[in-house]
Amino acid sequence: MASTIRSLVSRALPKATKAAPKAAPAAAPARSLATAVETPAGFWDAVKARRTYYNLQNKSSVSDARLEEIVSEALKYGPSAFNIQSTRAVLVLGDKHREVWDVIYDSHKPNMGDAAAQAAQKAKFDAVYRGGYATICFFEDTKTTESFLETMPFLREKFPLWTANTAGIAQYIVWAGLAAEGMGANLQHYSQFHDDNQAAINKFLGVPDSWVGTAQMVVGVPADAGAPGSPEFPKTWNPLSDKFKVVQ
Repeated sequence: MASTIRSLVSRALPKATKAAPKAAPAAAPARSLATAVETPAGFWDAVKARRTYYNLQNKSSVSDARLEEIVSEALKYGPSAFNIQSTRAVLVLGDKHREVWDVIYDSHKPNMGDAAAQAAQKAKFDAVYRGGYATICFFEDTKTTESFLETMPFLREKFPLWTANTAGIAQYIVWAGLAAEGMGANLQHYSQFHDDNQAAINKFLGVPDSWVGTAQMVVGVPADAGAPGSPEFPKTWNPLSDKFKVVQ
């Protein structure tokens, strides 16, 4: 899947101009998420390739620097209400990736039920979450939103929905960007289960309490790129007529 997607995206990129005779060849432009999806074909290839994968390996099809670039450009170019830019993210790599899931498991354990349920969850955490290559933790910075709302308090009731839009857009950009590179991902929300989970994640990552967690994205190369999602819940699409209409 990785080579297929990269091939589709590369064909969508503009071709480099040939250098004049005896002239030094022009340096190739730095590859960015923006150039990877700047054409309709490249954009939709990434959108269609984005799926939920739980069978992730501790492997990456790109460098850590490229992963950092995908996340940072999503935060830079993702829109936000009144351009307050409240979304935050932490890319967790290596041993820290596995450790953050140990922290989440220990914090979440009281919510799991009896010993049998805890053992089942432990197996899931080890295989589905710790077994991946990296984790991207997403947050919304309430200090930023509160500072803005001091100037426009009449918008306070509406802002939670707007910041949720901002968070979701950033997560989707990252997810599609990873798919364009042949990477799989799944999106979790353990920080929202309980305040203790939130506090444990923030303490481990060393981020302010004002950063409220919105999601944890596990990433890695899928063990079987042809089998996304959960076998118990195959991907289906409801009729577009139930979801979309055109008014002219």
